Amino acid sequence: MTKSQARILELIADLPLAERREVVTPILGSGLLGRTFLDRMTPEQRAELSLALAEADRRERDEEADVFARLERKHGVRLG
Repeated sequence: MTKSQARILELIADLPLAERREVVTPILGSGLLGRTFLDRMTPEQRAELSLALAEADRRERDEEADVFARLERKHGVRLG
C-alpha cells in the first residue's frame, strides 16, 4: 500500500460511520473495484445486510465489523 492509499484509508476511518458509507458506497457501485460478493448479493441478502448495519448504527447490535464477519461466515464469502 502506498503512503497516499494509507492516508486515504486513515481519513475515511476517522469519519463517523454514516459518512464513511457515503464515501465508500459510490466507489463500490462504480465498478472500479470489479465485481464483488456485494455486487452479486440477492435482494434478500442485501436486505439482511442493510438491517444489520442499521441496527449496528443504532447500537442495537454488534459493531459493523462484527456484522460483516457474521455475514461472511454465514455465506462463506469475504466482504472486505
